[in-house]
Amino acid sequence: MNSGDLFSRFARAVVAPAWAAWEKSPYLKHLERFRQTQYRPLNDVRRDQWERLKKLLDQAYHHTRFYRRRFDQAGLRPKDIVSWEDMGRLPLLTKDDIRAHRDEMVADNIPPAMLHPKKTSGSTGVSLSFYVDEDSMQWKRGCALRHDEWTGWRLGERVGAVWGNPEYRKSWRGYLRNFLLQRTTYLDTLRMDEAAMREFHARIRKERPTLLFGHAHSLYLFARFMQERGLGDVHPRGIISTAMVLHDFERALIEETFGCKVTNRYGCEEVSLIACECEAHEGLHVNMDTLVVECLCDGRPARPGETGAVVVTDLTNRGMPFIRYLVGDTARMAGRACSCGRAYPLIESLEGRIADYVRTPEGEFVSGISLTENFAMVLEGVKQMQIVQDRLDHLVFRVVPGEESGNGRLHADIARLVLERFGDSMRHDIEYTDSIQSETSGKYRFCVSRLEGAGAFGPVGEARR
Repeated sequence: MNSGDLFSRFARAVVAPAWAAWEKSPYLKHLERFRQTQYRPLNDVRRDQWERLKKLLDQAYHHTRFYRRRFDQAGLRPKDIVSWEDMGRLPLLTKDDIRAHRDEMVADNIPPAMLHPKKTSGSTGVSLSFYVDEDSMQWKRGCALRHDEWTGWRLGERVGAVWGNPEYRKSWRGYLRNFLLQRTTYLDTLRMDEAAMREFHARIRKERPTLLFGHAHSLYLFARFMQERGLGDVHPRGIISTAMVLHDFERALIEETFGCKVTNRYGCEEVSLIACECEAHEGLHVNMDTLVVECLCDGRPARPGETGAVVVTDLTNRGMPFIRYLVGDTARMAGRACSCGRAYPLIESLEGRIADYVRTPEGEFVSGISLTENFAMVLEGVKQMQIVQDRLDHLVFRVVPGEESGNGRLHADIARLVLERFGDSMRHDIEYTDSIQSETSGKYRFCVSRLEGAGAFGPVGEARR
């Protein structure tokens, strides 16, 4: 047993419970509950879901103006929802609903101090502001860790993350937590150049993380970089791919490079983890422990193998309920059981979440997902935007201005951000438009590359024709 194994055990047995006690956080208790209940019969899971759903509906009706009005307009009361089929009588919740009525969706019986403000990264081109209550945060935390363990990783073991803007850098407490417990080394997806990727490879080769975690295409890009440069000797126990569609050719290359299976995960900022593969890799198990997940085609439940819109109800967020929330993605349910023995239904495939990369004249690749965090979330007076790369040294910013947009200030802010993110070799133009056309999946692509063999990647060798 090496010193790394010893510290992992120490972090798991001592640091984690001590830190949880200091934070007064129950997430480890939730984690243990999720471990113990993951093989329950489906009827037991559904019964637990139903009990929590009824409580959520009562909470929403009696303590939020938005849902009280919504129920009344539909001629319903919570007591009228007596079966799963009755859920279809409730209107869908859209992103526009949340933007227009966010404050009315906040429960009046939850102390403001218990509400955490959140904001989506705006991968659809429009960011979304909302709240998650403290209890919900802890339930989600425990649930995510249980799914992390499906890769073979255990709490306290090292992680290598291909991810942007790590939260721990914002405070000394975050640094300490990362050093003692989370133990994560990052490759910033905003700076995936030769030097950064070589440095990351050297660090994870030395530190031996048991888990790699990151954006699907960013993991693929790093794996391809390793193969092209003849780099190796990185052998994690598992890999989690999330935030973007994981294509078969990407999965194959990542698994070939690192010698282990990729665990595909699906979620969104608003409700956290929605579905995740287990160790059998036969599909993504729907997260029934904190959510009710529907897949709808023309307003009805989609049949197995039929593409439908993903709709979720968060069973844990009483502070700002999300009931029948239209996520904006599409999926196909499998209609079969997984050989692992867990009864959670399987998602066969996911669609949407496709974000291209921007390539700089210097040959650096910048993740479209990361760009959403560095443009859409910081620019004022923008209702919606899209970045289009039409030449290696040129970007077009397509902007739907908001009511309070000031063109002069916006031009200056975009020019500053382009200079900061890409340097003085990248030029840009701004196009104002009334709307930005969505993809066939119904989602907008925030970042679009029109470069052949430069910005959008195919299998190894295909990008350099």
